[in-house]
Amino acid sequence: MSDFSCFGLTDKIAIVTGASQGIGRAIALGLAQAGAHLVLGKYPRGGEQEIQSVRSEIEALGRRAIIVPADVSIKADVDNLMEKAVAEFGRIDILVNNASWTGTTPALEVTEEEYDKTMAASLKSVFFACQAAAKVMIPNGGGKIINIGSNFGVVAFDKRSVYAAAKAGVHHLSRALSLEWARQGVTVNVVAPCITETESRRNIFERPGYREWATTQMLPIGRWNQPGDLVGAVLFLSSHLSDMVVGHVLMVDGGWTIH
Repeated sequence: MSDFSCFGLTDKIAIVTGASQGIGRAIALGLAQAGAHLVLGKYPRGGEQEIQSVRSEIEALGRRAIIVPADVSIKADVDNLMEKAVAEFGRIDILVNNASWTGTTPALEVTEEEYDKTMAASLKSVFFACQAAAKVMIPNGGGKIINIGSNFGVVAFDKRSVYAAAKAGVHHLSRALSLEWARQGVTVNVVAPCITETESRRNIFERPGYREWATTQMLPIGRWNQPGDLVGAVLFLSSHLSDMVVGHVLMVDGGWTIH
């Protein structure tokens, strides 16, 4: 087990959306290893075995964890997630907005349905989760919000026009919210990865020549992001060590965006 005690998160209460797999799972476990108790948001359908496994691993670390089904594109589900967190733990110290969705349709073929689904899951969800969490955090003296953005919110990528717009929106939304809330103790920052090697992205890595193109031409570090590569950035932004980091977009992309 990694020793993350230096981040000072013992007994903090953290919410992670999309926590059943991939990046969300790694972040939830990292927060638990740093001492936090977890509220695990999961999509209401599927992933039951995976989310139960995450909870079991957290509890094996001596931390508490609850699971709350939530479709983050629906405001009522987001509000319920926050209410369940407060009912169980009495407060919210950290929110990680990780859940998202994207299609891979050429811009000329994107339907209104796909556009709305992407924006609802990837941008609307972030705003209302931030809003609901801040309503709890501000009266309690503050908190840390970390939104998972994307390098595609900075640079363009084929067949990701709507997703790129949504993630760019997440980046600037985080700055705007920090401007409003920082004096009240709530900072909002972004961790922006490149494509990360998870089960949900397997179809991308299996495209002929794609892995070789990206790792030799686009990633100066020469390898793909793994979910665990994001944990340190999230823990830093969740901790007192980042108190003067306000409205920042921290790229965790192996150098993709320095081209």
